[in-house]
Amino acid sequence: MARRRVSFWEPGLILPIALLVVIGGLMVYSATVLSRTGEDALFFRHLVAVVVGVMAGLVLAWLPPRILEDLSPLLYFLSILFLVAVLFAGDVHHGARRWLSIGPIRFQPSEPAKLGFILYLGMFLARKRCDLSRFWSLAGALAIVGVPFLLVLREPDLGTALSFPATGLGMLIWAGLPWLTLFTLVSPVLMALLSSHFLLWVPVLLGGVALLRRGGISWILIGIYAAIQIGIAIETPRLWNSLEPYQRARLSTFLDPEREPAGAGYQVIQSKIAIGSGCVTGQGYGRGSQKSLAFLPRQHTDFIYSVVGEESGFVGGMGVLGLFGVLLLRGLALTRRVRSRFGSVVGVGVISLIFYHAVINIAMTLGLAPVTGLPLPFLSFGGSFMVTALGGAGLLVGVTARRSEYE
Repeated sequence: MARRRVSFWEPGLILPIALLVVIGGLMVYSATVLSRTGEDALFFRHLVAVVVGVMAGLVLAWLPPRILEDLSPLLYFLSILFLVAVLFAGDVHHGARRWLSIGPIRFQPSEPAKLGFILYLGMFLARKRCDLSRFWSLAGALAIVGVPFLLVLREPDLGTALSFPATGLGMLIWAGLPWLTLFTLVSPVLMALLSSHFLLWVPVLLGGVALLRRGGISWILIGIYAAIQIGIAIETPRLWNSLEPYQRARLSTFLDPEREPAGAGYQVIQSKIAIGSGCVTGQGYGRGSQKSLAFLPRQHTDFIYSVVGEESGFVGGMGVLGLFGVLLLRGLALTRRVRSRFGSVVGVGVISLIFYHAVINIAMTLGLAPVTGLPLPFLSFGGSFMVTALGGAGLLVGVTARRSEYE
């Protein structure tokens, strides 16, 4: 292995992360201490999570990719073990088991599981004999994605569960997933969404059949594909009915929040009012009316971006988006230059995870996506996810800093 001097100082990564963490701290302080409730304890817990997260990030950045690759099976196994444990011994909150208490420590196992999953899938995809155009390689990768997805879905936590396939898809594409296979994997989701619109569903199904045939797929496999799509369309209503009532309410009110302005649509309505009231430059730090009067729900966690929009306006909101944009674009540019296949795939996994959370959370606050309860990376209050986000940032910094090393 060729080694060169390792420099962890990469302004395109470090500065956006640091600025987002600082902005997050200011917004959490405003949403807790400067709100009507004035909860100092929440802000203190946020600071503790940031400190622990920075320490985790430093450790993961310092560890060489070779050691992380060797440890990845153990970390993935422990992640699965904790996810199973939370289903049997987790703390019940609003009908869901998402938290696990070990002595004085209380955390969400689904959050650190994201990093264990990224490392193990990266190790699997980095193997020389892994060829995603072959069935068993693809099946192995999908199994690695599917196990944590199903366990978290069982808690239930749909938004967090979807982060595993969303992150895994980015890693698979980066590792060379054939475009025809990508279409086959994504098509069931599209067919499920169109299952209630027959006039749209039929042309999409026929288009998929034609696309597969053009790609040289045999008629037998195409028949299996069509049968699966028909089965998905039949089973979609039953799957809808199996969702928790609050999950169905969130998805329904996403299309029409005004239908339940005092119920399931309340959060989105108040969030849009808060962001809209910020206008161009905002109402001023600590002066947000929706936030101060506690009209804005979960203002320090899921809807922290609404506080940003209300108090710093369009300028502040676009500033946060710009920082995420710099982080993601610079991260991808550096990851492309990583000579280690494992490091490259892991770097893309971290970027995909951050991108998924940022896009869904911000879209949720703007009413462009259903309310999923996903926090905003580096900004939202939340100990488990803050540690995971900063730990992931450490992974990204570490693998890109060693981009000249190869195996």
